[in-house]
Amino acid sequence: MVILYYSKMNILFRCVSPRPAKVYKRAFHSSSYVLFYTTAAIFFLFLTVLTLQGNAQTSGTAEASDALKKEQASFLDYIRSVPVDANIVARLNRFISIEVDSIHKGVIKDSLVPDPDKAKAIRSLKYLIQELCQPLSLQKIEIYNIPEALECYKKLLAALLYHTEYKDLLIPLGPAQSQLLAAVFWQYQESELLTDIAIYKRVVSSPEFILLFLEIHPGYRFADSLLQYTVNYNPLKIVNTLQQDEPVLDELFHKNQNIYVQQFVRLSSDPNASTLVPFIIQLAEKRMATEDILEKRRESASYFQLLVNTLQKEKAGSSDSVPILTPLRKAIKEKSISFYVNQINELHAAPDNIRFASVKELRIQDIYYIITSCEEELYTSSYLGLYSRLMKHFSTPSADSLFRLLQYDNFPQFIRMAANYNTLADFLSCMPRETSIGLLKRFMSGIERDTHTGLEKAMDVADSYAGFSAIPGYTTLIGDELRANFERCRSGQSYFGMRLYSILLKVYDQVNQDTALKKSWSNLGNYDILEYKALQNKKGEIIQLILFYGDEDGIASYNNFIKRFNDAGKWNITKNRFWVTIRSVSEQPIIIYANLPLDNYLKLDLEAQDSLITYLKQRSEDPVILIHRGHSYHLDETMKRMQPSVKLAILGSCGGSNNIISIANISPDAQIIVSKKMGSMLINDPILELINETLYDHNDLIWTEVWGKLRNRFRSDEFALNLFNEYIPPSKNVSLFVLKLFNFFP
Repeated sequence: MVILYYSKMNILFRCVSPRPAKVYKRAFHSSSYVLFYTTAAIFFLFLTVLTLQGNAQTSGTAEASDALKKEQASFLDYIRSVPVDANIVARLNRFISIEVDSIHKGVIKDSLVPDPDKAKAIRSLKYLIQELCQPLSLQKIEIYNIPEALECYKKLLAALLYHTEYKDLLIPLGPAQSQLLAAVFWQYQESELLTDIAIYKRVVSSPEFILLFLEIHPGYRFADSLLQYTVNYNPLKIVNTLQQDEPVLDELFHKNQNIYVQQFVRLSSDPNASTLVPFIIQLAEKRMATEDILEKRRESASYFQLLVNTLQKEKAGSSDSVPILTPLRKAIKEKSISFYVNQINELHAAPDNIRFASVKELRIQDIYYIITSCEEELYTSSYLGLYSRLMKHFSTPSADSLFRLLQYDNFPQFIRMAANYNTLADFLSCMPRETSIGLLKRFMSGIERDTHTGLEKAMDVADSYAGFSAIPGYTTLIGDELRANFERCRSGQSYFGMRLYSILLKVYDQVNQDTALKKSWSNLGNYDILEYKALQNKKGEIIQLILFYGDEDGIASYNNFIKRFNDAGKWNITKNRFWVTIRSVSEQPIIIYANLPLDNYLKLDLEAQDSLITYLKQRSEDPVILIHRGHSYHLDETMKRMQPSVKLAILGSCGGSNNIISIANISPDAQIIVSKKMGSMLINDPILELINETLYDHNDLIWTEVWGKLRNRFRSDEFALNLFNEYIPPSKNVSLFVLKLFNFFP
């Protein structure tokens, strides 16, 4: 039976099911896992075809109709027990109970359709119902793609029955929807193309693995299209690949006649490739000359402004989703950090005229892109200094002219950062009130348009509540706007939008009440406290895992960390070639395992981490506290080593808040401490020290008390206090409440 087959295939389906990039980066644990991922997607689709072929009803419309009726009854019974969004349940009930019957009757009565084709069409309805069980059983965000898939199914069935054009029907669909329809229409001769289209959509949803996929499947139907897609996603990686001995990929590149691909082939031997690749499109179309770009590169500001000018010009003539913008955006961020932000951060103690000298001659659009491209890297004082210089340009014109100048590029990032840094009231005061209201509405609307990013956007809106609420007269306005968006989604039958805005309304109401969140959100768990006994294993031990990385900062961080355990009366330290074990001298010990920060270039730090984790698994010691000690670009490696046993995750890196969804997906009940912006060992070490002092005394972690003690500790150091204020305790993590409501309370 197909249902039994799907039960057996459940694990495989989970592996190839689409997930938002930031949310599920952890799925790609290693190159071998990626190999499984890419081949599993193909294997799943073709095995679906083979299995369904083996179970197909071949004796005509009567038996196909009987099988469909049984499937309808079974599905309607099943859906009553599935705890998913009631709006999706209602839509499915209507489809299964009414629309399936209508389609069935229409096919049966159509005298132009031969009987064998009628039987195939009826069986496709049965297979569709069976396919719908998967996203429902997984209870993931993909359920909100179901209504669009149902509408496309009806159009695609008509196209296949009457032999009309069908390829364009799949263009607006995502990978999961395309995969579902490819499996549903396995009986048709068009299924091979449908399957290849679904695979294409699956692979481009994770563009960092396109080259690996092509190396494994060089004969894939859309190999050329994939190659053209990836040259825009990570151009420097393409150049590096071409410089290596990769015969399969070399052949694909050299025989591809696309002008952009051929431009990469030419650049692969150019020593200035890293300077030129952001302009790959312009170079290939001969709209720029190599020598002009290299001349601009002689001076940092000129090169940076060339990047900004080119992005603005390209954006004016294309959709923001066009991948040609990706190389430019990546280069702008990279150069913002290396030319400006690193220096400004390092000079935090210097006078402003020295600290911000590097941006003195930059234009308003240049400063804007530095701010909005480096949200995770900026110190609070660095942001405030740049913001002040940005606003000096608005002594006469209204500040909203900034967005008209920049075509609203990076608009959500700018508003979110202004709200988080408490500059939003100042910014909005520099324009007419009706204009500021329009900007607020623009920021809060349309978050439902993409199911892959909608939940993250909703979490961003929730994180901005405090900044908006601080502006006189805006509290009621925000609630009204959330309700207006909810009604807009309801009238448009956007179930995903209805869900997001209903959650945002609930969270906003609670944030603006005086009652403690722990009382209002008792059904989500008590995030004001983490009980000591909840962290203990059966032996009474509390196991911590700290992951360090072997770059310069990681080594300094480790050395500073280990010094805090030099009291031999309280802590016993042992060390081997890969890790250090720190054990409290008590009957119910705290045991801290930390890998040594071995050479990151040779990946010895990762080898040490994996060796340590293997050791813990062999001893059945499950970490309940996970601490990331490294830069944000190391977080992917930490997420791969995250375990469901973790009850407290501390991400001591820049932008740790961006990984909340990933953590919650692995350990739904984990409490999380993150930094909204810049992470620093100046803050991380005192946090860990106070947590361990509290646990050493067998006391619960009451976050209001912990944060109060830490704030007092940093009060005399303005710089450290500003860094600390960017850290979010579990009790104040509003975006986590949005996530919990979305995932666990339909």
